[in-house]
Amino acid sequence: MISFFFFYVIGLPISVLLHEVGHAIGGTVFSKEKTHVYLGPFNDDNKENFRIGRLHFHIKWAYFGFCAVENRKYFSKFNNVMFLAGGPVVSLVVSVAAFLVSSDLTHDGAKTFLQGIFYANLSLFIFTSIPVIYPNWLKPYAGRPSDGYQILSVFKAVK
Repeated sequence: MISFFFFYVIGLPISVLLHEVGHAIGGTVFSKEKTHVYLGPFNDDNKENFRIGRLHFHIKWAYFGFCAVENRKYFSKFNNVMFLAGGPVVSLVVSVAAFLVSSDLTHDGAKTFLQGIFYANLSLFIFTSIPVIYPNWLKPYAGRPSDGYQILSVFKAVK
């Protein structure tokens, strides 16, 4: 029961944060721009807490997040795809790692926690990879394109 509590209070927000850090790594490695990682709202109320090099972290406890790169409009198709794919790739990697580690555990609480991490990150991977515009009921993502939709748009863009 306590592992379930820790999963919802710590595991889910960290999973979202890691997804956004995946985007940030893609944006930072493949450009010289500053990248802002948001856990919580993507607005001026979510102040910067700390930075690591060109990665700027704006963290409020939440179950949603965003990542923004300065001057992204100047990105090449390759840079855009690396930035956009970074989040789903990290979610997939965390999901596989949680599955592999949990399969070897005997402690029920730790196993339950890691199985939750597995399912949460697998869901993050799937639901951010499918090319859709998020519906209005899915606040705060309402009306925003998924990572998969944005990647598809990059490939369809005429240059």
